[in-house]
Amino acid sequence: MVSVNFWFEFASPYSMISALRLLRALTGRINPNPEAQGLPSCQLPDLSDVSIVYRPILLPALFAASGQTMLPGVQVPAKGKYMFHDVHRTLSLLGCPGFPARPHTNWPPNTVLAGRMAWMLAQGPSYVCALNSSGEPSPKLEQGALQVLAEFVWRVFEAEFIGGEDIGSPRVLERLWNVYVAKADVGSEMPNGERAVELANTSVVKNGYKDNTQAAIACKLFGAPSFTTDDGDMYWGNDHLLEAMAHHKVCSLLDQPLGYCTKSAPSPKI
Repeated sequence: MVSVNFWFEFASPYSMISALRLLRALTGRINPNPEAQGLPSCQLPDLSDVSIVYRPILLPALFAASGQTMLPGVQVPAKGKYMFHDVHRTLSLLGCPGFPARPHTNWPPNTVLAGRMAWMLAQGPSYVCALNSSGEPSPKLEQGALQVLAEFVWRVFEAEFIGGEDIGSPRVLERLWNVYVAKADVGSEMPNGERAVELANTSVVKNGYKDNTQAAIACKLFGAPSFTTDDGDMYWGNDHLLEAMAHHKVCSLLDQPLGYCTKSAPSPKI
């Protein structure tokens, strides 16, 4: 089993597509549009021997470190217009209609709280429950909990882009947590949404999320979604999702030195 890091940002439309494709691969869901299943943008990755690691990051910090000033879709209006058109088209092919043809007036939203909650959940139910009881948190994410994490991440994207909701609002995130996390069967009794928001604002979670973004910077990432492999290679963009998940099978065929990243950047242990 090899590990692949999935670095994403809730303000990133292309991260949303990757989140949907990974969710379907993890849960066995199929595209309701059979005519589109063979298209590269609609194919699902083979995760049979891949452990996917969800790594939410804060793009403004990444942009600042890489010399970018703002979201490319904001800086270049024509590119932003095409990006929303392209994502709308791809999600429609994936059987997920409703993505806006143009950005909502509140885009890009404040994604800090959503990112912290996703990072916290990515450490596993036992970690969250230990935080909730003031115990000693220990990161561990089992397969069932990974599916819950993937569902929560997708639902945040869905609420933001399709529902037009403000994912910077604690009330929105509390509701999503209550529906998709608190009631899930993960072997532990998870806190409710209101408590999860409180935990996401504790120093240990704030620092974990911040350190996760710093790990992305150390990997020389410059955008989302990005995928990094055990041997330090990197793939940028939803269009490279399949290649990233198959990297361990084909890396011996590459005639260039492996390793784009300065290090493999394991998930921070708090």
